Amino acid sequence: MSLNERSSKLYHKIRDKGIDYFLSITSEGSNTTVRYLSGFTGDTGCVIIGEKERYLLVDSRFYTQAAQESNFEMVKVENSSLIEKASEILKGKTVGIEGSKFFYSWYVDVANKVKLQNVEEDIYSIRAVKDREEVDKIKKAIEVAQVALQKALEKFHVGMTEREFSSLLGYEMEVNGAQKPSFDTIVASGYRGALPHGLASNKKMEKGEMVVVDFGALVDGYCSDITRTFGIGKVSQKALDFYTAVLGSQLKAIESAKSGISGKEIDSVARNFLKERQLDGYFGHGLGHGLGMDVHESPFLNKRYDKPINDMAVVTFEPGVYIPNEFGIRIEDDVLLTENGHEVLSNFKKEFTVI
Repeated sequence: MSLNERSSKLYHKIRDKGIDYFLSITSEGSNTTVRYLSGFTGDTGCVIIGEKERYLLVDSRFYTQAAQESNFEMVKVENSSLIEKASEILKGKTVGIEGSKFFYSWYVDVANKVKLQNVEEDIYSIRAVKDREEVDKIKKAIEVAQVALQKALEKFHVGMTEREFSSLLGYEMEVNGAQKPSFDTIVASGYRGALPHGLASNKKMEKGEMVVVDFGALVDGYCSDITRTFGIGKVSQKALDFYTAVLGSQLKAIESAKSGISGKEIDSVARNFLKERQLDGYFGHGLGHGLGMDVHESPFLNKRYDKPINDMAVVTFEPGVYIPNEFGIRIEDDVLLTENGHEVLSNFKKEFTVI
């Protein structure tokens, strides 16, 4: 889908709701929708989309870059803020915004000048359907991350701290082509593995421990998100058995998945597999989430998402079990769902591995 097609599709969605224009702002990289619609990669800018209008508002730092990257009509912002300039253009109009991405300070500035309406579901329903170019970019982000993990593992040694390994993995991603990690890398060993979002610490990684590594690369604006769990030397039979259960739950859920099935239903496949083994009580988060320009975006695989998953959605499958004060295990892959089934995009080995 071209940039023009994205904008036109969005406008026709919101027009039917009586909305005149769509407004999206990114400040210090806070909102990827500006890039998604306009092609502008700068971290601060604003897009306005109407029936015929396609405006990109930028300040002096981005004039040249915006002109090179986008075919939108450029509006130079010189003696005001982005939101002030936007409110001048949109005065008296009904304007669609992304509620969760629209800062309260912006709302205060424009509330008495325009009528605002949240159309976040409309833009995210468009973004949830990936075209082949987007899928290829996600594949590249996956490739960069997987090569980096292999290189980092080759340099791993017992006694290395979680933070040292996280830094090494980030370095390998960047020298291999990533703009940066797509999120703060999680490295959680031993008892810290029971923290699902246990960011890397100064804890040393020791023999006999499990270590969860959750990482991803940002490449050409698109994210990857992968998790692997390793054993450091010989680990307990309990840990091995739980690893087998988590892997089984993931494989079972992926096997059942295709577009048109609700996120809740796909989540339940993995959850029921673990329930049969009395492990569902240790699996507290959802099975997965959409992946694209944001590392977490629509659609979702969890107990609450009862809508059918759209065709050409890229989602993560990441079941886990977390045993307090002992260890954690999570295995995550990025998967494309279609009406005919699925394609697993990540392929880093999943059989239990000792490092």
